[in-house]
Amino acid sequence: MYTFTLIGAAGGTSTYCDLDILALLKQPRIDLVHGEAFTGRPGTRIHGDDHNILKIRAEIRINQRDALNWANQALEKDRKLGVYHPDKTWFVAFPRAEDELPLIGNICPVLKPLHKLLDVDTADAQCLAQLEAMFDLYLRVARAHALRLDEGLSNYGLSPSGTLYYLDDDTYNWDRFTSCAHTLGVHLRALRWLTPDSAAQLGQVLRQQIITYFTDPQYLTVLAEQLRHLFIAPARRPLLDALLLTLTSNTPKTQVQQPLKQRYIALLADVHGNLAALDRVLAFLDQEGIRVGLVLGDIVGYGPHPAACIERLQAREFSVIKGNHDQALVTGQYQNGFSKTAQWALDWSESRINPAQRQWLADLPPVLSEENWLAVHGAPVDPTFFNAYIYEMTYERNLDALRDREIALCFHGHTHLQGVYARMQVIKDGYFNTEEVDLKRFSQALVCPGSIGQPRNRKPGAQFAIYDQLERKVYFKNLAYPLADTLALMQRENFSSLLLDMLNGVGFG
Repeated sequence: MYTFTLIGAAGGTSTYCDLDILALLKQPRIDLVHGEAFTGRPGTRIHGDDHNILKIRAEIRINQRDALNWANQALEKDRKLGVYHPDKTWFVAFPRAEDELPLIGNICPVLKPLHKLLDVDTADAQCLAQLEAMFDLYLRVARAHALRLDEGLSNYGLSPSGTLYYLDDDTYNWDRFTSCAHTLGVHLRALRWLTPDSAAQLGQVLRQQIITYFTDPQYLTVLAEQLRHLFIAPARRPLLDALLLTLTSNTPKTQVQQPLKQRYIALLADVHGNLAALDRVLAFLDQEGIRVGLVLGDIVGYGPHPAACIERLQAREFSVIKGNHDQALVTGQYQNGFSKTAQWALDWSESRINPAQRQWLADLPPVLSEENWLAVHGAPVDPTFFNAYIYEMTYERNLDALRDREIALCFHGHTHLQGVYARMQVIKDGYFNTEEVDLKRFSQALVCPGSIGQPRNRKPGAQFAIYDQLERKVYFKNLAYPLADTLALMQRENFSSLLLDMLNGVGFG
């Protein structure tokens, strides 16, 4: 019938032999049924007995050499992830007929699928412990490999000793907690044994796991903000509230504690350590009697006065959110995702802020919201809040996100370009960058005030905006400041000529 080549076991030495595989192949094929003991893709064949399960990847139809390579790569991945039962063994079955293709599969001990938690009515400590073990596997792989395990409970199984293992052969790209949030929503809706107390315990467990594996409380907010936008029936809403309370304890609040009721709100973004530009804007606001504002992130980076810019904003009654440069400076993680010029500037800035200023940056929330607006550094569609850009190719998707969340207005930075991407109530979407933009005619709008410290529209100056809440208008401003002094200081400190050119309005637009 077949000859077999055992590739190897996830834990090292295999406990199986050819006869074990052959015996299981002779067993009747097991139907794959959602919610039953065995689920999976239609192309997968399952055979088994009381002790072992054989999985044939029938959808993979390749020649003998490629089959061996494929199985070896699958085994290598299993060993790297470290989430499979150590006896799980990959093999290739070669048919005797030369015109038939080999079969690729694996054999593993029978494990109790975790979806049995759906049948429990009253919780015990074991239920929560099993859910905790699942998320521990899930988050460990996400952090170590930027991969996502399939979140379905049927993809996890318990050994007789109570150890939890991953059952699915496949993994997926990590999506920054998006699927994780949706999975938690499913659990809150479907697990009958969950109570507010056990949901609070789950929130505490997740909090500790995320801090352990990701080492950055920022990700607690990333998950919490996605959870807040899930649909949960009113009867189950107390579960979500209890989970969120413990998940986000001692993290920066994302709701404005004192609603900004004043008519005029200053919109400031991307100060980037440019003190002269910031001081010019603050003086203008004082002159106009505008006392409140939103600072949309990136206080540091690129410019020569990171500490002084922090001090200026600490002294104001402004609501401030965190930008990607602020986050990078706090965490020291700017080796990836930043240009060499940006990395140099962050490295230069790191030793020029004190511990209290660093902590102030760390404690800034990554997102703020009120009843009728949202404030992020980057883009509404980005679950991490400050990495994605809003521009010609992405603005429609971001407007869709506002519409789906029933939010009319989003203030953002990151692009360093003044303007409004908006959805018209009658005609098509568009881009508006005149000095005054009336927002009343829009159903959704994305407003960027430009950059105070490093504008990128070939118009040197300190760029910001004023939002008139009564008239629902935004006024874009560009003020001259002692640019020559800033450039001279940056030259003395050996800043890149590219950064000097940016301030002079060269290289962008």
